Amino acid sequence: MGAFLPNHNDPIISILLLLGTIFVVSVLSYGYSIWKQERRQKELLGFIQSFDSSECALDTQSMEFEPSMKKPLFLLAVAYERSGEYSKAINLYLYLLKYTSDSSLLRHLAKSYQKAGFLQRAVDIYIEILSMTPRDKESLYRLEFIYEHLREFKRANEILEVLEAQGEDIGRLKEHLMLQNITKSHMQNDEKITKLVELINSSSSSWAPLRELFRVDAKLAWRHFSNKDYKKLVDILWKLESWQIDLDIIKEHREVSKMYYAKGYLAEDFLQKTADESSEFFAIDLIADARDSGNRLAEATFKYSCLKCKSSSPLSFFRCPNCHSVYSFNIEVLVEQKREKSSYSLQ
Repeated sequence: MGAFLPNHNDPIISILLLLGTIFVVSVLSYGYSIWKQERRQKELLGFIQSFDSSECALDTQSMEFEPSMKKPLFLLAVAYERSGEYSKAINLYLYLLKYTSDSSLLRHLAKSYQKAGFLQRAVDIYIEILSMTPRDKESLYRLEFIYEHLREFKRANEILEVLEAQGEDIGRLKEHLMLQNITKSHMQNDEKITKLVELINSSSSSWAPLRELFRVDAKLAWRHFSNKDYKKLVDILWKLESWQIDLDIIKEHREVSKMYYAKGYLAEDFLQKTADESSEFFAIDLIADARDSGNRLAEATFKYSCLKCKSSSPLSFFRCPNCHSVYSFNIEVLVEQKREKSSYSLQ
């Protein structure tokens, strides 16, 4: 009988045992992955049910879902999001998440909540995304931005540490966060000035804290001014009052001198000294030439554009309001006619 059974030392037995083990492990692994996916879908469904969709503009309660509807509804939601109709986009994203359990839709939902101003809801969703994919850089950057907006600087700094550990270049973001922590805090004015000066001396983008220092203490700010900062500070310098300028310092900076001649702060006898100088801004040179001709009605205005996404704004910013990039703005100087101040009597 033993002649018909293979010997336990037979290599065929070893191969069969190995194949059998691989088969059992594969079946168990496949079954576990299915169970884990189903469990994750249930958790995701439970998570999105915590968001109330009754406040949204679209009624999806009675709308029956079919798989073929997923792509058209997603494209419609994206269109609503881009046109600023965030409530409709949110409702559609929640509807799709309920019936598809597609976790990739969570990022779109978080963006819509963020743009609509529901920052805490966006935070909850980004944290949920990071619980599934902890190294998701986009979610980390957006979460840091929200924490910064909420003035939760400690949490924002923790996010930056995670990004730095992943090899991201977050030098500018760190400097920006330090600046925001100084300017948005409730510290005493003297302490704020001290910290701004420290940041100017240690920052690679010294013009950013210098802008803030000019708003707080212009006399001290002039001591840290240099020509390399001029293009990033031209709007701040133009808006200073005459008593806030330091003649001993600006005489060493020809571009600034030309600007203040155009502004009307420097006397007529300064004309010959600045005639051949350029302010590096055509609009300011134009105002100076108009002053030479006796026209005192020209005034400078400023427009700010993002070097990354090319969007523009009439208001200055450190972070682009569109793409959220840091220190990427460019200042454009424009010319307009001065508006005479009028007083109106109620009598």
